[in-house]
Amino acid sequence: MSSLILKDLLIQKKTLGFILGYSLFLCFAFNSPELAGMVYVMGAMVSSYILFLGACAYETKGSSELVLNSFPLRRKDVVRSRYCSAFVFLFLSLVIIGLGGAVMKGIGLPFPLRYLNWFDVVGVTVSFLLLISFYLPFYFKFGYIRARLVNVLTFLFFFFVPTYVLNYYRENSEKEWFRQAMVFLDNNPAWLIGGLFSVLFLMLLLSYLLSVKFYQAREF
Repeated sequence: MSSLILKDLLIQKKTLGFILGYSLFLCFAFNSPELAGMVYVMGAMVSSYILFLGACAYETKGSSELVLNSFPLRRKDVVRSRYCSAFVFLFLSLVIIGLGGAVMKGIGLPFPLRYLNWFDVVGVTVSFLLLISFYLPFYFKFGYIRARLVNVLTFLFFFFVPTYVLNYYRENSEKEWFRQAMVFLDNNPAWLIGGLFSVLFLMLLLSYLLSVKFYQAREF
């Protein structure tokens, strides 16, 4: 399975350079107090998804699925490698944009306005893994080409939701019920993070089981 993950990385060496440039551009484009809170979340989210979809697209373009299914590989191992690759892409994206932002601040540039923090890591992780949990069962059932519509709709949803959440926060941050909710969450971070990741784990597990079922029944 590790060789399958390595394959997904090697076929996208050029894309990693693009991701670095894109991350640095976002640090400049989001150089305002209103947008600074989203620079790392949006950057890592988009970067992770570009790498993830690139791996899926290259596999389809090169007819790799046909080749893989001619090898003595279990189909559930192929599915598992795709989920594991998503974690690798997420980690790489966070490292690239986090280090890029730190270097830019370290050399004295006026952007970005802050460093990567744990809120960014949790936000990107939850958003990206929810996204792939929804998308991958469609991918393994229909293939990359036929699942493109689901891909576009899913990406648009998860791309604009953080912006909606930020706007909602701005509009309601002064309301009493909202302040009380924020105080509760601030005083119970373990409860919040534990709950989020418990739901995330269950969704990933269900997504993986569905993907295995669909891929094993698929004909090539």
